[in-house]
Amino acid sequence: MFEDILSQLKHSYAESQQYLVSPIEDTTTEQGALGAVDGGAAILWSNSVQSIGIILSGFIIYDRHHTISHYEIQHREVLITSDTLDIQRMQCELHQVEKASQYTDCVLFDGALLDIPRTGFKSVLDSIDESVTVMGMSKKTKLDTLQKGISDTETLDYPGKWYYQIPFSAMNTPFAPLGRVYIAKLHEGGPSFRIDVRGEPQFHRLVHYSQYLFCLGYPYPLLEIHKATTLRDKIEYFQSALQKTMIQYGMEREYLSGVYHLEKEREEFHRILDGLT
Repeated sequence: MFEDILSQLKHSYAESQQYLVSPIEDTTTEQGALGAVDGGAAILWSNSVQSIGIILSGFIIYDRHHTISHYEIQHREVLITSDTLDIQRMQCELHQVEKASQYTDCVLFDGALLDIPRTGFKSVLDSIDESVTVMGMSKKTKLDTLQKGISDTETLDYPGKWYYQIPFSAMNTPFAPLGRVYIAKLHEGGPSFRIDVRGEPQFHRLVHYSQYLFCLGYPYPLLEIHKATTLRDKIEYFQSALQKTMIQYGMEREYLSGVYHLEKEREEFHRILDGLT
């Protein structure tokens, strides 16, 4: 069982090739500040035509002494009539990138730097001073430019700390990259990541902030802003606030109907069918 599939997959992995990666040398030079930006979004209520959502976004700045010098977290309530929540979330995050760039010459964004329609991503990057480096860090990537069928982060699996630039001509993505694209490993004991760079690469600085024991190889400022903006542990608070406000507006029935509709929408219909006897 699965023999044919696995023989094809094994053949792909067997076609190994050596790539000339560039080492990130250890340096005693004092590192500068690092800004990190992230956000989160969730739908709280829906009647299938209109939906109420919540967006969190923010930035955090760590100075070279690993001390927080500036930070900001914002929330935004939205009423949407189409699938635009992710677009609006990204627009909020890009606004935070602009703000963070006022405090440091190196800003780290959670995700790739891509020319995604309706986000204004390109215009925002173009508006930021050229002396500021903006880097996008992807925890997962579908890039398989080096070996088809295998992620570039898996194909490039070398010891040490290094970076490798992916040739632009080799990339076949639905959205155009807004900078150079690299695969980089920031700690000997950590994984490699896709890192998009607009401006001068600052891999040494990322290494400086990637020594945290519980996430080796991943810059901890990005971890901190993720924890501050994720809705996973905050959604009940916003759900309760929406419920209270809708009751004040005499919309208790509508609130319950919308929440019930949302729960039905999230429930896999096939799971209901599978449970029928």
